[in-house]
Amino acid sequence: MPFLKLTSDFLFKTLFSQNPDLLAYLVNSALGKAQVSSVKIINPAIPKEILSDKLSVLDIKAKDQYNNIFHIEMQASPQDFYTKRAIYYWAKLYFRQLNQGNLYSDLKKVYSISFLNFSGIPHSKRYHFTFLTLDKYDPKIRLTDDFEVHILEIPRFKKTLEELESSLDRWLYVIKRSSRLKEKEMEAIIEKNPIMEKTFSELERISMDEKTRELYEMREIGLHDYNTNIQSAFERGEKRGIRKGQKREHKRTIRNTAIKLRSSGMSLEFMSQITELSIPWLKKFFEKIEKSSSKNGA
Repeated sequence: MPFLKLTSDFLFKTLFSQNPDLLAYLVNSALGKAQVSSVKIINPAIPKEILSDKLSVLDIKAKDQYNNIFHIEMQASPQDFYTKRAIYYWAKLYFRQLNQGNLYSDLKKVYSISFLNFSGIPHSKRYHFTFLTLDKYDPKIRLTDDFEVHILEIPRFKKTLEELESSLDRWLYVIKRSSRLKEKEMEAIIEKNPIMEKTFSELERISMDEKTRELYEMREIGLHDYNTNIQSAFERGEKRGIRKGQKREHKRTIRNTAIKLRSSGMSLEFMSQITELSIPWLKKFFEKIEKSSSKNGA
């Protein structure tokens, strides 16, 4: 049985919430350094009722051995303003540290690590972005070490198995191809990163669990229905807009035709037959034109 897709926010959270050691390894891979030795998951539970809430966020909040805070998320569906949302979540986690009586010096660093199954950063072909607070004129000067936002865009990751260089490359390869991984691919990845053997073992266990598959499918169907409804609403609105535009253009053409016929000396009866506009309507229409012309002339 193939693994379930790790680009599912539900499966992503399930795997890493149940395996904090794998999460620590993933975090270190994203940061590019062995900084985190252990993590504690702050929000491990996935309430069943939120799976049917299409707008619910299945993120992971964790703390490392120094109480630094991590916000890790798999975002499967495209969002036009995802970068703003990422900063907003970072700000909430940073702000909530400062309880009454705490000092600003007590504030810990907050990392945001977002895996996106879509491209959200324009004008670039890179797949890993790291945002810091640096001085505009001298990037060596950093306002604070407390802000660090990583965005990893999975569709832009194009490396083949033979081209994988880092542990992050191997993670992205597994995340992108989890439901299509072959035995030889897994063996090659384990050879370079032995901890990935546990990743594949856990993926197999979770994917074969009947209850997990049921919840996974519930989430996938919910997101699919939501995205379909959004697309359908957009298409209906687009069609209505086209129809309205076509009607406006048709009316404009008919009125211009009436004006040309009148300038050629045609009768109201003839104009009515050609344009299918009533004679009373044509009379009022030309009266308005004449009034407007006289005002402009005055």
